[in-house]
Amino acid sequence: MSFGAGAPWTLGVEEELFLVDQRTLETAPVFEEGIADPPRLKPELFSCFVETTTSICADAGDVLEELSRLRLEAAARAAAAGATVLAIGTHPLAESHGQPIVAEERYEKMVAELGDAIYRQLVCGLHVHVGVASKEMCLRAFDGVLRWAPTLISLAANSPFAEGADTGLRSARILRLGELPSGGPPPAFRSWPDWEEATAERDYTRLWWDVRPHPRLGTLEVRLTDQQTSVRRSAGVAALVQALVATAAESAPEPYDPAAYSERRADAAARQATAAEVAELRAHVEPAGRALGSWPLVEELLDSPAEAERQRELGPAAALRAAAERTLVFGA
Repeated sequence: MSFGAGAPWTLGVEEELFLVDQRTLETAPVFEEGIADPPRLKPELFSCFVETTTSICADAGDVLEELSRLRLEAAARAAAAGATVLAIGTHPLAESHGQPIVAEERYEKMVAELGDAIYRQLVCGLHVHVGVASKEMCLRAFDGVLRWAPTLISLAANSPFAEGADTGLRSARILRLGELPSGGPPPAFRSWPDWEEATAERDYTRLWWDVRPHPRLGTLEVRLTDQQTSVRRSAGVAALVQALVATAAESAPEPYDPAAYSERRADAAARQATAAEVAELRAHVEPAGRALGSWPLVEELLDSPAEAERQRELGPAAALRAAAERTLVFGA
């Protein structure tokens, strides 16, 4: 694949899910024995993770169908090891230090580079790829998505608790991603040669920026949202990102400012999006959302509070149980 090789605005979505004991909901490092790496269930850094990856989807309705099926498949495979899946940004109670790492060279290299800091990455995200027609369109979409990214972070916040404590944030995950050597806010790219210079002699898939071009797939990849417990919210995030990309790619977005974005990003991790911010985003994406046929899923997302609020109302232990119950319920 490459830019323009497929239809524009197609979607590919990756969900990072915890593997947990069916009874206790403690993390269960059973990927190697329970999942066995089938085509669309992939390993991630920790053995208590599984990543589901959709095929190329025409629209967010297809995404919803595939994500639901993949959650069920992952849970069925994990059941052989006494585990199930949990969709959430951080495990509210699990101790991160000492969690087993998947025995793959890329992860062993991360451990060698980061040492004990690697355990701060016991977090799960939702990654959305949107197909674009050209390098130039990809960079316009890059600028346009980052303009609205802080509001998206707030809407998708689902990681207020970690290690049994209230982090004081709504998305602890987004700030932890910024602790990676090549994580968090990306640099600015004013032209495609800027991208080529920034990634020269580097594996760009090891640059864990919030948003990044993915030339090998012909997509813009948006990596900044917390994993959603509701599978409909995951599809809604995908639909919103798709509408943002389609809107930005065919306009002239304001150039991305890394310093301003970093400040807004940190603020978004701590607070809810205001009604005015949501209304502004709604007006910006509604024409594209309606044209793409995904507007009902976008509206559901915009009209409901982030899942961090549900967690805060319950507290860590009850939030964990509630998330486990809702992960495989696909009607809401």
